Amino acid sequence: MKSLSLCLATLLFCSPLLSQNTYSTETLEKIREVENNIAGGILLNDAKPGTIAEQMATYKVNGMSIAVIHDYKIAWAKGYGWADVAEKRPMTTETLFEPGSISKTLNAVGILKLAQEKKVDLYTDINTYLTSWKFPYDSLSKGKKLPSPSFWHTRQG
Repeated sequence: MKSLSLCLATLLFCSPLLSQNTYSTETLEKIREVENNIAGGILLNDAKPGTIAEQMATYKVNGMSIAVIHDYKIAWAKGYGWADVAEKRPMTTETLFEPGSISKTLNAVGILKLAQEKKVDLYTDINTYLTSWKFPYDSLSKGKKLPSPSFWHTRQG
């Protein structure tokens, strides 16, 4: 466990030197603030936030990546730890991940942005917009379209 912590700590201190990204002094300060002030879900007994390396060691995370988005642009991105421990291949901003639960949130934000720009209508059947694939209304829906948000508004009161 100590060797993993030491390895991660070394990587954290060396990674700015190895990074392909160059950031302003202000952005580098923000990155260091994030890297050194990570808290779990709950801080007990006046516990202090830890570093990314400490949290990764505690939760046995081999590698992770962070991207901070500001004004619809990536403000900074950085990889931590190993993409492949056995090969000693470091995590980078180019390391590919399978999308997880965060993809649902990003999808919702994208759809709401398109609705705000009046490029899609939230009350229109999704198959109107899909071209290469259609949502398969199956035997459970008995051919009925999924209810739109207006359906729920009229049924609540």
